[in-house]
Amino acid sequence: MVTARSIHVDAAPAEDFAPSPDRVVRGAPRGETRNAYESADGRKYFGEWSCGEGAWRVSYSEWEYCRIVEGHVRLTGDDGTIAEAGPDGNLVIEPGFEGIWENLTPVRKLYVIDLGPPMESAD
Repeated sequence: MVTARSIHVDAAPAEDFAPSPDRVVRGAPRGETRNAYESADGRKYFGEWSCGEGAWRVSYSEWEYCRIVEGHVRLTGDDGTIAEAGPDGNLVIEPGFEGIWENLTPVRKLYVIDLGPPMESAD
């Protein structure tokens, strides 16, 4: 059965967020994640994320759409590409992106994450 539903992010439990210390490039970023939706197969997510200023290395194996609600963010790929977004800005991050995620100010975003199809087992 296909469904549609209204999702309230503020009703989701908050989980602390901090990048691994060995990935931090600048600052001591801390925040929280409120994962408000997970698909039945556990491969898609929707929620809200907030974090203070700072920069850290990221490596994406998933696809992510972000809607920046507050603050300014800059992503700098290892290939030199730069993507920036501020309030009401949008980012799409493709699997395979590697680089630096930098919160230029405290940031709050809404996100949709798709982990893609499950990996086939090597039986």
